[in-house]
Amino acid sequence: MSTQPTYKAVIIGLTGIGARRPTEPSGLPLYGGAPRSHAAAYHQHPRTEVVGVCDIRPEALENFQRDWGDVWPNVNCYTDYQAMLAAEQPDLVSVVTPDHLHADITVAAAAQPSVRAILCEKPIATTLADADRMIAAAAQHGVLLSIEHTRRWAPQFHAARELIRSGELGPLRSITINMYSPRSMLFRNGTHMVDMIGFFAEAEPQWVFAELEEGFDHFTEYKSDGGHDPATDPAATAYIHYANGVRAIYHSVKVTMPGSQFELLCDKGRIEVSDRELVVVRGESHYAWSRTTLPAGDYMQTHQLGAVAELIHVLEQGGELISPGAAARQAVAIMLAMLQSHAAGN
Repeated sequence: MSTQPTYKAVIIGLTGIGARRPTEPSGLPLYGGAPRSHAAAYHQHPRTEVVGVCDIRPEALENFQRDWGDVWPNVNCYTDYQAMLAAEQPDLVSVVTPDHLHADITVAAAAQPSVRAILCEKPIATTLADADRMIAAAAQHGVLLSIEHTRRWAPQFHAARELIRSGELGPLRSITINMYSPRSMLFRNGTHMVDMIGFFAEAEPQWVFAELEEGFDHFTEYKSDGGHDPATDPAATAYIHYANGVRAIYHSVKVTMPGSQFELLCDKGRIEVSDRELVVVRGESHYAWSRTTLPAGDYMQTHQLGAVAELIHVLEQGGELISPGAAARQAVAIMLAMLQSHAAGN
């Protein structure tokens, strides 16, 4: 029998990303559905148990009990997160509320003596002041704070960065990201892409200029509507200059076709990486190019499950988080700079 401890978790905010239960594939009972929510991640990790959930909507609490009652029949439901933190004494806290509410909840959770780690949805906050409050509270109380920028737990993106770090293709010169879908919204989905630009650049951004999509000339702050309406959050095109000389282009457009792709240009080749594949392009001459699809490595725990597994690993073994608050703050700083650039006429 295992003597490893079980970690008590609570979830604050029962939107799809907080509470969705994956569909079990028919005829494949041993495989299960891939976790794409905080609840599903806690379900699939063998050492976590959800003991409490909180939402201000009674129907969301009822839906959680309906969807997960067979897994956690004794889960307690709350409409007040502070009451839940006090009553349940959790080890792990998931913050999955609208973005502008992250800060107050995270600060309160960090101050709860039982809490050891917080997994907060992206973006970390809607202002730098709020991001700083969250980071400071976690540091003050010795609590791990991880921000759920999903691709930081995806193997192909790590494989791409390790190839850059190896020097095999020469130094990284530029990063281009194209994001396209009906929901190519800067703060809702673009935050993932801006964060990954920083993941690859590995330096501080020095300056930004940007243009927002038409109709957003007076969009100077992000107020967060929970990501429901693409008309409230712009697509954008931006140029970002980093202290190490890396230059990045972020381009998003709201079109029917969904997807995204990064191009990482180095001296001796380029890397094309997306959610689906990792390709290395080498050019021996102007007319002789080779394309090689690379394996990304074997990862059993990605996305939200990867985030939960990492928190437990760092709690027990030490080390640095792959998606710390400081990195998420940088993404918010860049996105806010995009708004300022557009408002100032680029």
